[in-house]
Amino acid sequence: MNLSPSRKRHQKGSALIEIALSYSVLVMVALVTLKASINTASSQAWTVKQAMTDAYLTRETALATRVPFDTINTTSSLWALSPNVTTSTVIVGRLPGGKVVTAALHRTRIAAPNNLPSAGGTGTAATNPGQTEGWKLQSVLAYQIGDKEYVKTRTTLRTR
Repeated sequence: MNLSPSRKRHQKGSALIEIALSYSVLVMVALVTLKASINTASSQAWTVKQAMTDAYLTRETALATRVPFDTINTTSSLWALSPNVTTSTVIVGRLPGGKVVTAALHRTRIAAPNNLPSAGGTGTAATNPGQTEGWKLQSVLAYQIGDKEYVKTRTTLRTR
C-alpha cells in the first residue's frame, strides 16, 4: 500500500506530538514523586527534632535530680533564683549530614513558700519546725522547626 506524501507527514507529526505528550506526563510524574519525597523528608526531620529535644530534656531532668542539694541555693547554681532566669544556647543534636540543631535553654529555681528565709522562703521556726527545704527547678527549652517555634518544659521538685 502506497501512502501519499501528505499522509506520511501527518504520521510523522503525530509521532512528535505523542513523544511530547509522553515526555510531559513523565515530567509531571517526576515532579509529583519529588514533592512526595520532600514532604516525607520534612516530616521525618520534625520527628527527629522532637525526639532530640525530648532526650535533651530527659538529660536536664536527670541533672536537676542529681545536683547536690547544697548547691541549689548558691550563686553558682545552674538555676537562677526566680524571677531571674539563666539562658544559654545549647546543642540538642545533629541531623543526618551534620547539621547542628540548637535551642535556647532557660533555667530558674523557685523556693517553697514555707522555706526558712535562709532558703529563700518566708517560713518561721513555728511554721517549719523541721527546717524542711523545698525547691522547684524549672528548665524550659525553646527551639524552632521551620518557621514555627516550640517550647518544652520540665520541672523537678527537690526537698530535704
